Amino acid sequence: MSASQYGTATDATYDRAGFGAPVRRGSRPAIVVVDLTRGFTEDTFPSGADLSEVVHSTRELIEAGRAAGVPVIFTAIAYTPAEASGDSVTWLQKAQGMRALREGSEAVAIDPRLPRRPEDHLVVKKGASAFFGTSLAATLTGLRCDTVLVCGATTSGCVRATAVDAVQSGFPVLVPRECVGDRAPGPHEANLFDIQAKYGDVIGLAEAVDYLKELPMPQHEQDRQDRQDRRSISQAASAGLADLPATSRWVRSGAARLHVLDYGGPGVPVVILPGITSPAVTMDFVARELTDLVRPLVIDVRGRGLSDGGGRYTLEEYAEDTEAVIEGLGLERPVLFGHSMGARIAAVTAVRGKVPLGGTVLADPPMSGPGRGLYPTSLDAFLGQLAQAVRGTDADEVAASWPRWPRREQELRARWLSSCEREAIVATHRGFETEDFFDWWPSVPGPVALLYGADSPVVTAAGAAEAAAALPSAAFTEIPDAGHMIFWDNPPAALAALRSALTAMLR
Repeated sequence: MSASQYGTATDATYDRAGFGAPVRRGSRPAIVVVDLTRGFTEDTFPSGADLSEVVHSTRELIEAGRAAGVPVIFTAIAYTPAEASGDSVTWLQKAQGMRALREGSEAVAIDPRLPRRPEDHLVVKKGASAFFGTSLAATLTGLRCDTVLVCGATTSGCVRATAVDAVQSGFPVLVPRECVGDRAPGPHEANLFDIQAKYGDVIGLAEAVDYLKELPMPQHEQDRQDRQDRRSISQAASAGLADLPATSRWVRSGAARLHVLDYGGPGVPVVILPGITSPAVTMDFVARELTDLVRPLVIDVRGRGLSDGGGRYTLEEYAEDTEAVIEGLGLERPVLFGHSMGARIAAVTAVRGKVPLGGTVLADPPMSGPGRGLYPTSLDAFLGQLAQAVRGTDADEVAASWPRWPRREQELRARWLSSCEREAIVATHRGFETEDFFDWWPSVPGPVALLYGADSPVVTAAGAAEAAAALPSAAFTEIPDAGHMIFWDNPPAALAALRSALTAMLR
């Protein structure tokens, strides 16, 4: 064992006992999420604590597992009214606060920040161990799993009990440190020490994610991803381009061919950069409203629409593509306008300073990043919508995810989402949580404006305040009655704010 916080005498005793040897890591792991229900992850419940960081880390682990085709099993403690109020469950006589974990209550609901899918297994239990009195061992055996990654709460209770019983059931155990939590640091650290000594390997989240990435892909998952990787554009979608008041232009950025919709006109060029799953055509309704004021040009960002895919899909690479478009089309001092992902690209392009610009307008840029929590929409949600599009979807199905959008925009998304490359979405979503917007934002040269939705979970009131403090010269406009998708949620107000910001930059 490595040096611990318990001193050299303890370490020597454990080393002499032969504790702490590494466990075997199999090729068919499962992720067991132990009791990350609201009754444990929120401090408003008697049995709970604020485990937001644990939830965020577990979400990252789950999404890495999904990409590798690893099954995810959730557990929850839930008692009948008779059990919760009586003395038939001995444990509740000792741990009185857990009587709040009643069947059907909010306390036993899986934390909504976790990307749970309908096909995920749920084990309902009465005791600490996820194995005791449940079908978990049989489920793992049926799934042919040979390793268990245990995460959840609490480290000193249900996590430790589950790790012990997993070993006793014949499954090597890995416990990602960032994915487990407790009500107090002392019991947490003591039990991680004990698990590492005798029952499993306590590892970092990064090591756990790397392990999952290196797994051989199950054939059924490979087949599913292959279907999603096949970008497609229907004849109806292609023919619809003929109805746009725009000309298709093409530019090379290295080996990639980039497609741009040019709405023409003598005005100052405005380069429009759409969001993570928005091909250029989906910004048509915005571009049309600007043609009397400027010359809009909407880019099919790399890996979307008609543009080529490939590359690393980092902010720097996207910025290089934007510079290639500006130089390739001979645009003089254009204004950059980006929404969501496009807003981050616009900020980085402006800071790089490789091309002269007339200003930058950012619409609801993702402010997630290292130490800032996760992007509000999970990767699972994006890939689920992509799977619908690849299978074949329609406006009604799109409306289930985006009920406030105008019908035409729901129809366009139904036709064009399948043109997005899966890896472009995966890598960009990863960037939302690994590339910090605030590394660039304070250095964005003026003039600069930031538009954000009053109800946006992406640019919250706290995020807007931080952005204003970091760049006081920027102009801020809150769009009422709008979430992250400001132009779709409240088109009149968002378009008016955009026109106002552009007009100020054209003076």
